[in-house]
Amino acid sequence: MKNKSKILCIIQARMGATRLPGKVLKKVNGITLLEYEINRVKKAERIDKIVVATTDKKDDNKIKRLCQQIKISCFRGSENDVLDRYYQCALKYSEYDNIVKITGDCPLIDPVVIDKVISYFENNDFDYVSNDFDIPGDTRKETFPDGLDVEIFKRELLYESAQKAKLPSEREHPTLYIMKIKKFKKGNLGAEHDWSHFRLTVDTPADFEVIKFLIEKSKPDASYLDYISLLTKNPEIMLKNMNIVRNEGLIKSLREDKKIKRSLINISLKL
Repeated sequence: MKNKSKILCIIQARMGATRLPGKVLKKVNGITLLEYEINRVKKAERIDKIVVATTDKKDDNKIKRLCQQIKISCFRGSENDVLDRYYQCALKYSEYDNIVKITGDCPLIDPVVIDKVISYFENNDFDYVSNDFDIPGDTRKETFPDGLDVEIFKRELLYESAQKAKLPSEREHPTLYIMKIKKFKKGNLGAEHDWSHFRLTVDTPADFEVIKFLIEKSKPDASYLDYISLLTKNPEIMLKNMNIVRNEGLIKSLREDKKIKRSLINISLKL
């Protein structure tokens, strides 16, 4: 087994979500979803430092204040160029070897899964590992529930991405460039069973109803399998958000890329 590296976990979060504005600061049992998520990430044994990366918009002052209250580091950067936000944040914390990327809409993130993804990355000399496999051209699919997404990569990959990624989708989704480049050694950690039809993330009001139910009916250290078991026993709750398309934001970004490419082709033909 290789020597353990220093791990920086960057949680991206903002108030300006389209479908459920302010979702990260919505409260259940008097605790914001973002704080609930941070508390679960803290339970991961392999994370050395947690930083919340939010935007420099005025509305995200609320996120900064929360971080100050709970004594968690907060970095502020571009709202739309999320890749640059990660890059600038990583520059500030340059003593960490590798970076874990987690989004702020995953309040039920499982610390055991986080540690397993990190161990798989370290023990197999990968450049990038995810448990949410969505590499272009690869036929493998996600097996963990939506909302359990963990990515880890070497910091130099982030540096290269920040310099070379050009498409809007690559700037909005910080690891998309990495997934496209063949020279990077990439791996996927799958679940023991295909649980991908379960949804444990927060993007819509229906998602929030499900998450609220799970938090109120579970112990703080519940595993994702505990949540799946609870949903299975309560199908009326489980069905509230199962019709929502997974990775809808990424799909939308890729469509916008195609529109831009078509526009450029049309312009060149006219010239």
